Amino acid sequence: MAFSSGKGIKTGGNKRKEPECPYSNKFLSLIHEQHFLTVQDRRLLMERKAGWVPDLAPQFGEEVESRKWERIATYPTPENITVVKEFYTNARSLGDSPTEDYMSYVRGKIIWYGLDSINRFLHIEWTSVQCQFALNMEEGAYFEDMESVLCVPRGNFQRNRNGAAVHIRRAYMTSLAKYWMAFSYANIQPCSHVFDITVNMALFLYCVFRGMNINIGHVIASEIQTYASTMNNKAPLGHPSLITHLYELVGVNTSSPPLECPRKAIDEAYYRRIMEEMRRWTMDEFNNVVAWPKEQAQGSGVGAAEALAVEDDDDFEDVEEGEVEDSDDSMG
Repeated sequence: MAFSSGKGIKTGGNKRKEPECPYSNKFLSLIHEQHFLTVQDRRLLMERKAGWVPDLAPQFGEEVESRKWERIATYPTPENITVVKEFYTNARSLGDSPTEDYMSYVRGKIIWYGLDSINRFLHIEWTSVQCQFALNMEEGAYFEDMESVLCVPRGNFQRNRNGAAVHIRRAYMTSLAKYWMAFSYANIQPCSHVFDITVNMALFLYCVFRGMNINIGHVIASEIQTYASTMNNKAPLGHPSLITHLYELVGVNTSSPPLECPRKAIDEAYYRRIMEEMRRWTMDEFNNVVAWPKEQAQGSGVGAAEALAVEDDDDFEDVEEGEVEDSDDSMG
């Protein structure tokens, strides 16, 4: 998922201009109403509640609390599918419509989803001058250090033919990094491709683990904006529950069906399965899974540990049977 720099972005302050005469109660314009026919076929990436596992993964809860991100782990609730898709329809700038950055429209109400609005909902007060995650996105990262922080021994970024880092396979990651990956892919940087972690996501987790400051409202607002503006009509839509909370705050009632519930919680059962997956590796399986790319190309098939990772995704990521996710879903 693309992420813009924190420098000079519009935050939705006092000079916001609202549309003078929307087309209807549901849509900003006729073009938006027509665009809804495309958006309504895109599926939602439901959020997940994340539980504390003090006996197994105390670092997760401690880090969430220190960053005051507790509400990100607890806010997911059922949401009205149709209304969320109306939000995404109106969030896209089309024709001569008066849509501004980080603005949408739901059932007669203007919805602002800029970093200020999201941080306010999450009860987070951003006081730092520069988001270090955004700075690292601009300046690049030290991949070897990222690997040492996120990966098991010999785990590494997979690279393309030009030598550029592409992703880290899920099986290469430490148990704590997997837990954070599941949490972030559900509630921060939504992605339906759960078998590896993109460079952007890896950088986000690296900044978390290294204690760097992150303007989480900016991260989420950028994600929502990218989902709304992407030209990929098959890409899923993220943050439906958070969006629901934003328009409920301005008085939009969306309690009528069709409703969709959050996915299974990221909890102790999830963490125990990760640990069991790692304990079941034999040395040969471990070496096969975390081998360097050249060694993997000579292998005869998928290692047992990676097969376990697939089973894990079936149980906890709600991957549909027979579904093959397009990497474009991550828009990264």
